[in-house]
Amino acid sequence: MKHILLLFMLSGLMAQGYEKDRWEEAPVRSEKMESMMIWRLTDHLELSSDQAEKFFPRFREHREDMRQLGKDEREDYEQIREKISGDKELSRSEVRKVIDRVADIRKKRVELETKFVLGMDDILTPNQMVKLGVFKERMMREMKGEVRDKMGKKEKRKRHKKKDRKRGRRGF
Repeated sequence: MKHILLLFMLSGLMAQGYEKDRWEEAPVRSEKMESMMIWRLTDHLELSSDQAEKFFPRFREHREDMRQLGKDEREDYEQIREKISGDKELSRSEVRKVIDRVADIRKKRVELETKFVLGMDDILTPNQMVKLGVFKERMMREMKGEVRDKMGKKEKRKRHKKKDRKRGRRGF
């Protein structure tokens, strides 16, 4: 029994170390994502150098506002998780407050996106504004497809390695 308990404790510690490593790599991934987004956005909108010079400072400011909203949303979700995980029953008024808060953050996100896109009328053409409005959804869809393709290849490799191991020496 002691050995099993020790094994569980060690596996828990190892899993915590893995999570820590993953979060330490997050800023690097975030910078790569940001660079890819800027490159794709420039290409998709067909921005001239003058447009890009004016557009990207506003874009970075907008991204920072969106990050702050995301941070607020995560904090709210964390508070909800803490309340629920304590085996405490939430009252109807608490549930209503939580749902109203989440809806409010979502409304703010939509309003911020709308304000940003419509505020680009002094830099972008109407066609570019429409492309900008649908860019995020399109890019996210494409990136999911790329990740799915990449993960699919990894899974195929894993399956082939397992098959190779199963075949083994064939009785020799």
